[in-house]
Amino acid sequence: MDHRHDGRGNFLVEGSEYPEPDPGYTPVYPWAGAPTEPDQLLHTRLRVRPGLEHQPGGGNEELGEPEDSSTDRHGLNFPSNVAKNVYVNRDIEFVDDNSMSDELLSDAKLVSASSTSSSHESLSRGRSGSKRGRGRDRGGVQRELPKKGIKRGQRKPLEPSVEFKALHSQATMAFIDNDFEEAEKLALKAIGVNPEMFPAHSLLSEVHMARGHPAKALAALWNGAHTRPRDIQVWLRVAQLILERGGEDKNSATRDAIYCFNRIIAVDSSDVKARHQRAALHRDLGNHGKAAYDYEYLLKQFPHETTILRLLAETYIDLDDVDKAIFHYNHSYSHYQVKEPKQVISVSWSDINVYAELYGIKREYAKGIDQIKSLSRWLLGRGSDTFWGDFDTDDREWDFEDEPRRTLAKGFVAGQHDAALYGNGLPIELRIKLGIYRLNMGEQYLHEAIKHFAWLDPKDSRPGAKLFEYPDLFREVADALHSKSVLTEALKFYEPLQQLRNYTDVSFLENMAACYRAVGQNKLAISCYQSIIDSNSSNVEAELQLIGLCEEFGIDRASVTEKALAVGKTPDPKQGCNTEASNDDLSLQSFAMITPRISRTPAKDTRASQKSIREKAKAEDAYTLFLRMRKVKETAQEGDLGHKFQWMLAAKTLIQDFQSEKLFFPYDRYVRFYGYSKEARKKSLNMRSADIAAEASTRRLGSSSLAEGVDDCQNQIPDEFLGIPFHAWLDIFLEYAMALSHSGDTKKAYEVISSASEANVFYHCPESLLLIYVCWFTCALMANDEKTLCSVARWFIKDYQFVSDAYRLFSALNRLCNTGNSWFRNSRTQKYILRQIKAMDYSIVPNARKESLFSERAGYSTKDEDGNWITAKALDLALLMLYGHILYVGKSYSFSINYFLRAFALDPNNPIINLSLALGYIHYAIKRQADNRHQLIVQGFAFLFAYYSIRQDSDLAIERQEAEYNVARAYHLLGLTDPAIAYYLRCLALDPDVRSTHTGDLAENFATEAAFALQGLWVASGNFVKAREVAEKWLVI
Repeated sequence: MDHRHDGRGNFLVEGSEYPEPDPGYTPVYPWAGAPTEPDQLLHTRLRVRPGLEHQPGGGNEELGEPEDSSTDRHGLNFPSNVAKNVYVNRDIEFVDDNSMSDELLSDAKLVSASSTSSSHESLSRGRSGSKRGRGRDRGGVQRELPKKGIKRGQRKPLEPSVEFKALHSQATMAFIDNDFEEAEKLALKAIGVNPEMFPAHSLLSEVHMARGHPAKALAALWNGAHTRPRDIQVWLRVAQLILERGGEDKNSATRDAIYCFNRIIAVDSSDVKARHQRAALHRDLGNHGKAAYDYEYLLKQFPHETTILRLLAETYIDLDDVDKAIFHYNHSYSHYQVKEPKQVISVSWSDINVYAELYGIKREYAKGIDQIKSLSRWLLGRGSDTFWGDFDTDDREWDFEDEPRRTLAKGFVAGQHDAALYGNGLPIELRIKLGIYRLNMGEQYLHEAIKHFAWLDPKDSRPGAKLFEYPDLFREVADALHSKSVLTEALKFYEPLQQLRNYTDVSFLENMAACYRAVGQNKLAISCYQSIIDSNSSNVEAELQLIGLCEEFGIDRASVTEKALAVGKTPDPKQGCNTEASNDDLSLQSFAMITPRISRTPAKDTRASQKSIREKAKAEDAYTLFLRMRKVKETAQEGDLGHKFQWMLAAKTLIQDFQSEKLFFPYDRYVRFYGYSKEARKKSLNMRSADIAAEASTRRLGSSSLAEGVDDCQNQIPDEFLGIPFHAWLDIFLEYAMALSHSGDTKKAYEVISSASEANVFYHCPESLLLIYVCWFTCALMANDEKTLCSVARWFIKDYQFVSDAYRLFSALNRLCNTGNSWFRNSRTQKYILRQIKAMDYSIVPNARKESLFSERAGYSTKDEDGNWITAKALDLALLMLYGHILYVGKSYSFSINYFLRAFALDPNNPIINLSLALGYIHYAIKRQADNRHQLIVQGFAFLFAYYSIRQDSDLAIERQEAEYNVARAYHLLGLTDPAIAYYLRCLALDPDVRSTHTGDLAENFATEAAFALQGLWVASGNFVKAREVAEKWLVI
């Protein structure tokens, strides 16, 4: 390896982006403090092996340790895979959350471990009664030892050097101008000057990403993240990049992502998202014990949460410890069942199904049946009918009709509950599980099991039959009956499945052959075995069975094969199947028509042919679902719950098919979709990184043309998938997301919308992207999710920069949210809007001043069709008022007044601007820090009466009433009750005019508010008579 010295104690490795530390040189970063002793230095830095630099992907890196110990002298165990070129900040307390054992410790074990640790600690300090030892004088008096080490706690962020600021600014501008090579050089120089500054690492990562080097981008961000050890967002971003671009070694990438989540949890142990994702990654690696630990922790944070319960149950199944999962479910359902079902929205039928499945794994079928029946009864609102628990030998409670069995039950009163809360109220999945559990309990319960299975109606093969909606249940029932040797009944459920392609595998044909042999239909059994051999000639068992059958009944094997291949076809689902003919009447052609055939093709064409068949079948199934969705859509929107469920199920299936197409979700969303052919795929993959980055910087909603270099073949790009147009796919995504949000599943709704926004066929279509974000904020409004509203509204500001309606939309969305104003006045929102103002100011200042404000150009975010930045032509009143109100809500009244005054200079007769200025001055005067309260109040009332004068000139009575009320409120706020009462009375006097001109449910009227305030004032002054009069006249409904 070629080493060159850079003059500062570092070696430069050829091909490396970062200087490699000299083994003999000991750098000390400023944030770690200055070590005072050599021993302390060992504890405040990590050892770096010469010639090596950590790259994410290797899972076996370890922290450097003190040469004489494996732990820190403060007793902290460090994680085992921290980057080697990062120095430990002693202010950080590492939590060894990654080194937990797969086996969970019980409380007793934890107490035992704690006591053992305490005893070891006391031994290391010496006996408490001894007067000898370190730290004591001869007289036994404890002397104070000098404090070593650096000060703990949060430290003030370091200020970047002047040189770093200059280099970073130049690198940023080079990146904006798409000069990525120069941006990379400048970013590396900035890192060399101040390696502890995260912005330089982040910028270098963005440069690498724009150049199409995701591995280098990830390495740069990984190194930079260690300069922000307590920044959760940085570590979360690194983890996401690792998972998205982890490369071929998935396990190593998963371990690196777990390390990132460990850092997040070490900073904030209550971070639900990080702990949830870490648990999922542990499950992917097979660390089920660690995953169970995280889910147990989440369950303590959110007791009885069914989503966590389900994940925990799956994890305990993997750990072969089903008892713990059952314990948690028992505890949670005991909590829920004391409430009314309408008070519990988190428990669904699928949760009961998972719970019952746990008993099936334990083979405790009687307990599983009891839980299914009791929980279903409770969820249907019949929890008080406990007498059904006495009927443990049958399930008459869930019969279709009261007669004959249900009426015989002691305690049952016909008509007490709706009939739909009995037989029809039980979901078909749980009913089939009841039947399977009855079947497994013994032969005496076979009749009861058959009653449940009959609900699938296997003879119905018409379109819309249960066969096409629940084929998995048909297969499950058939296999269960086959396993119990009830072959005649099993055949009733196997035969309908021949109409479906996805359920006719080898085991299906083997089981069918066994059933046919049991009922004496040997020719059909021969046909099944022949189909198996046709698909897999190496199946020795099927070959032996076929030979035995042919010899037993004297059938020529060659003639069977030849005729079967000649007539073998897949039956038409519309025609159904007829298997009631006798064995003697069945010709070879008839049973070949019943049994699905797998035609044999030449070896070289087998794979391509099968792929073509699968794609065609997938397209047919998808289009059938699409037609079914359109058929039931109207009635589903009108409130038909059955059709709504069918529509959502079909939409979910179609969306999963769309998401499985990798061409729509490339490694970089800037890669366009050119088609499904090999040439189109090569074109997408071979696009130069610089072209992709240039296209990314010019892509905005106002642009309808593609980047230069796209030839005329773009006109031939397909506009459909599986026979469904892309605009119809978008409708499916958005309507399904709206339906999920309306039903309360906002998280899944966001996932669906996010998936649509990441699909390149929608991302590069401005109209589609606009609809996606409109749907996004609509779902956020239904969920009252202010955080998502702010995030989505920022997209409109970014892609419609300097458009007043974008800023008005941002304000309106936050106004409609009822969770408060925490995200509206959040520091990130404030900084983002401030950058918009700076970009606007930069656009309109003279050219002579632009040189000193060149960095503000980075605030531009929209380009026109020619690739030029769209700049502001004048000051935007809506933007100034928006930022002023953000400051006002954050109680920064003095700063908000500055922006209100800028808006006032543009429109001095605007009543809202005058009112905002008035309130800003008055509230500022009330603050403790106000220097001259009298002056501020006078200024505020000057603007207030200017607003009052403008409103009084209005022809609308409601605007005049509004002015009276606001002036009264201002006096009331300052404790000036006499003028406040006068203006409140004027407000009430305008009530008849307001009512005569403004009608309807949404009509405004301030009379009620004024009366309520008047009542409070008169009660406070002791005038209860007037207070009663006002209340009786204005406040009594």
